[in-house]
Parts: sequence; C-alpha cells; structure tokens
Amino acid sequence: MLNLCVSHIPGTVDACPINGQMHLRFRVQKGMIVSSKLIYNCDKNMWHKFRDEAEMKITHTDSELEYYSVTIPLTDTRFSYIFELTCTDGKIRYLSEEGLTDSYDHTLGYFSFFQYTSQFACDTMTVPEWVKTACCYQIFPERFAVGDSDKDFSYVNTRWGVKPTPKSFYGGDLIGIREHLDYLVDLGVNVLYMTPVFCSPTNHKYEITDYETVDPAFGGNEALKSLIEDAHKLGIRVMLDGVFNHCSCRHPFFLDAQKKGKKSPYYDWFFWKEDGSYLTFGGVKAMPKLNTGNPEVIRYFSDVAVMWMRDYGADSWRLDVSDEISHKFLRAFRDAVMAQNPEAIIIGEDWHRAVRYLNGDEYDGIMNYGVTKACLDLLAFHTIDSRLFRDRIVRLYHTYSIAANQKMLNLLDSHDTDRFLTRVKGDAGRFRTAAAIMFFNPGIPCVYYGDEIGMEGGYDPDCRRTFEWNEENWDKDTRNLIKQLMKLKKGPALSDGDFGVEEKDGIITFTRSADKQTIKLRVNGTPRVNKGLEAYGFEIIM
Repeated sequence: MLNLCVSHIPGTVDACPINGQMHLRFRVQKGMIVSSKLIYNCDKNMWHKFRDEAEMKITHTDSELEYYSVTIPLTDTRFSYIFELTCTDGKIRYLSEEGLTDSYDHTLGYFSFFQYTSQFACDTMTVPEWVKTACCYQIFPERFAVGDSDKDFSYVNTRWGVKPTPKSFYGGDLIGIREHLDYLVDLGVNVLYMTPVFCSPTNHKYEITDYETVDPAFGGNEALKSLIEDAHKLGIRVMLDGVFNHCSCRHPFFLDAQKKGKKSPYYDWFFWKEDGSYLTFGGVKAMPKLNTGNPEVIRYFSDVAVMWMRDYGADSWRLDVSDEISHKFLRAFRDAVMAQNPEAIIIGEDWHRAVRYLNGDEYDGIMNYGVTKACLDLLAFHTIDSRLFRDRIVRLYHTYSIAANQKMLNLLDSHDTDRFLTRVKGDAGRFRTAAAIMFFNPGIPCVYYGDEIGMEGGYDPDCRRTFEWNEENWDKDTRNLIKQLMKLKKGPALSDGDFGVEEKDGIITFTRSADKQTIKLRVNGTPRVNKGLEAYGFEIIM
C-alpha cells in the first residue's frame, strides 16, 4: 500500500472542531483497507502515557475512494491523533505526519502525530444556529416590484414585462420588495439576499458611486431601513451585496485621484499605469479596481459595512468578486463585521475551490457553483451520468470542512447565469429535480427570484427579467415544491442531519438523518423510466 493511496488534510478541512466535538476524516483508495480506527489524545502532552481509540466508519464512497469519518468529544484543546489502518493484505499500518508506516513508536509520537491545537474561539469556524434552517431568496431589486408611485420615473425606459437590454430600467425599488415581504414569508424564506442597492448609474448597481447612500431610484436610505425593520419583524434576515473589489469611474475618490495624481489622498486606492490608465474589473473601464491591500481602503470599507449593520440593521454580507480581494482586507473586514454582529456570515463570490478562504478568518462560505455545475452537467448538458454525478457531489463535499459545508450558499442560477429552467429547455420536471438536490445538500439553499414560478431567461441581461406578478402565469406545482422544500429545510434532518449520497443502477439517493428523522431523496439520473421514477425524475421519502 502506497502513500498515494490515502490522504488526510489536517487543519480545517479533514479535522474540524465544532461545539465541543472534533470531526475527523480521511480518504483511501477502494480495496486498500478493511477497517480503521482513530488513535488520539485530547492533551498531546499525555500521548506517551495513554491514548484513546475510536472506530471509524465509511460515510461516503465514490468510484475510486472510500471516505472514513468519526466524531469524538473534546475534553482539551491540545488535540493529537493518528490513524490505524487494517489493510487488505493483513497488515496494520499507521497514518501520521510521516505518511504511511508499518509501525508507530508512541514514545516518539510528539515528532509526528497530527495535531489540532490552540482552538481559540476567534480562530475556529462556527455555525450560527439560524444558518442551519436558512432558506435564502435572491432579488435583483430593479426587477422585482415597483412600490414608490410618487418617485421620479424619468429614468425608466422599459415597460414591465418586456425583455431587458443591458441599459433597461423598469423602476423596481426597495419599497416594492417591502410591500411583498408577505410573499416571501408564504414561500418559507427567512433570508433575503439583494444585489447592490447603493448609488450607481447602472441598473445592476455593481458600478458604485457612493457606498454610504442607497440609490434614490430604490428609495434612499430610509427605504432600506424600513425594509430591514419589516423583514426582521417577519423573521427574515437581510444580506447585502458588498462591491469592494472595484467602484465606479464616477466615484469621487477615483475622480480626485485621476485629477490630482499622487497629490490625491486616494491615489494609492487604485492601480495606475505609467500612461495614466488604470487596472479595472474584467477589463471594464467604468469599474476601476480598488487596492484592497491598502490599509485606508480596508478601514473605509470595513467602516461602511459596520455602518449599514449598526444603523440600518443589515445582518450579513455577500462579497462581489471576493477572490480578487486581498486576504488582508478579508481578515480585517471579518473582524469588523463579527465585532458588530457575531451571528453574521460572509459569503464570497468565488466560482472555484475556495479552501484557502474558508479557515474561519475570511469567508464563511461561497456561492456554491460546484453544485450548480453538477446539476447542469447531469440534467441539462448530459455530460455526466448518475455515477459521475454522485462522485462530483461527494468530492465537492469533502473539499471543505463540515462547518464550511453548512454555510455554503447553494444555488441553481443567479443574476450572472442563464436561468436553470432555460438551460433544461423549459423542462419543469428537471428543474424541480435540481431544486430538490439543492435543498438536500448541506448548506443554505438560495432561490433566485422567479425560479419558483417558472421564470426563464438566458445569459445576462436576459436572466434579469422583471418578476411576473400575474398568478395565472405561475407554475404553481414548482412553487408548491419550493414551499415544501423550505419547510423540510427547517426540520432536523435537512437542517443539521448527517449527509449521505449513494448511487446504484442509475438511481442517486440522498439521505439526511437527525433526531430520529430520516428523509431520503431518490433521483433518477437516466433519460428513461427507472425503478418507478420518470426520466430525470425524483421522489422524497419521509
């Protein structure tokens, strides 16, 4: 048996302390071992005198690997451990920092056992209780509802319901959202995520000219405050969108730096080239990139975030283009946000594997496009079968710690993608299957506005159509399913239950279990009737 056959990532991925318990796991090539146990001591200084043991179980498998896990109570913060493997060749081997060995000298364990020490609260990723039952709804404010009938409508250039162009304005605002909070409550929503609401010349508001003022077209600061107050009364938390990687070329700080050069106090807030040009987000000249390694930039935006939380009641933040922001910024930003509200979470817009950001000192989770892509590949693109889908989900789950998985923002689509229903060519059945999968995965399910009633749309700007308020045009079967799933998410199994996913004969089975409640989701991952399920259909078994 070779070292390449087995892997354990110490630290926050495969060793994760939560609420007085340590969760440990490793992965091993199939057919290599028959059993495993954890050898550990909660006080590493006592290793040479005694050690405890705990049997490990296979909790997941994919086409190549078996994933062993165990959870034990912590009695000290100086945790040390190794793994004992009973191999198929009859030998006992040990996995430690030295790799795989045929023997292990416990008297010299202090040289090579794995350890997870210094478990200070400020260094440990936690999962707020509200997160476990969170059901999120994303709204693009300009397109959800018009509430302020007395405002200046001179900027509106497109009639509600007409397909959007990049320059379309319809008049949606925060008052419109507040007036429809009962709709969200009826659906089961308890977290509202809105794309940016601050002053901007664009309809999407990602080109911000003033971070301290809500765009007048949305109703201004008081409209946001009223919306959040009313949302809180209904049990809904509000997550704002922080655009701190870049700003608008019309922002006063940028204009001052552009005009005065190095004499401007804001010159070092941006990245300038010798010819006077500057770095931008995505090559868009209207969006100059901010120097998020600059302490003054860090201080300003941290203060801005705290202001919106302290004075207006914002609960959490989603960070735009967060993988292009400095780690220094993210750590300081988190410190400021958590000092204001320890129950807040920070979601990063990171489309890729974000392990280095999820150690408890930067993000809490990411927009989990890994789940999105797996569902698309199975149900829309048909590039993977049910077995490979199972592999994708298992490997994605084991990419992150148990704590981080619970705080992932799982989604099928967003303001940056084609709508899922359009990707599956309007097949509501396949959309519903994907929605069920999203809710059964650990994390926070996020429904993009209108998905629940069957709204379609291609790539931006088509995915940003206006909400359809005529109930005669709603897909009520899909909406009822979303309501059912949101209700289930608030129960013990989907909120905090063990997570399992298996595949056999084209059927993918998700299992969530907790407090004597077990719920299964069976998905037919084939294009034909299979085991009583329609092609790409599903069933929930209570």
